[in-house]
Amino acid sequence: MSPRIGLNFNELFRTSIEIVDKEGWEALTISYLAKKLTIQPPSIYNHIKNLDELKNKVATYAISQLYDKLETSVFAKSKEEAIYSLANSYIDFAKNHPGLYQSTLSSHHTLGNEYHTIGKKILDLIFDILKPYNLSEIELIHTVRGLRSILHGFVSLENHEGFGINIPLNDSVLYTLKNFMRNIK
Repeated sequence: MSPRIGLNFNELFRTSIEIVDKEGWEALTISYLAKKLTIQPPSIYNHIKNLDELKNKVATYAISQLYDKLETSVFAKSKEEAIYSLANSYIDFAKNHPGLYQSTLSSHHTLGNEYHTIGKKILDLIFDILKPYNLSEIELIHTVRGLRSILHGFVSLENHEGFGINIPLNDSVLYTLKNFMRNIK
């Protein structure tokens, strides 16, 4: 491989995001990234300390993208409308960016403060749209866990082609969420 003149962190980061987005979270390795950039693997260490640092940055980028999508989806909406919109945005993000979505769930690397701050912003966003239901703190936690489980379950099963019956997935999501929401009113 010939050396890459002018390689910088931004190009390395952009390529890392592309790898994860197109090929999955596990595809991001130092050797594969070097191959994609047509450089020798040690050259990557001129821009990062290690793979863990790079994966933390990609996961932080991904959770930030997810947060932005969720925040936009619930703007000026409340109660069920906000929850349905958030659910559709969550599933849409996971469907269109399965590798980035997977990176938001991964615990195989050390996640930094910025990642956790954005994760808390997502929780706060969901807590805010659930405020009108006047749930206790424990009920709120159970509700958020249930909602996340429903959404991740649909995403996971769809990504593994687990829905073979010819009924639109969105119809099943809406049906499930309506029943879920009926129990928290």
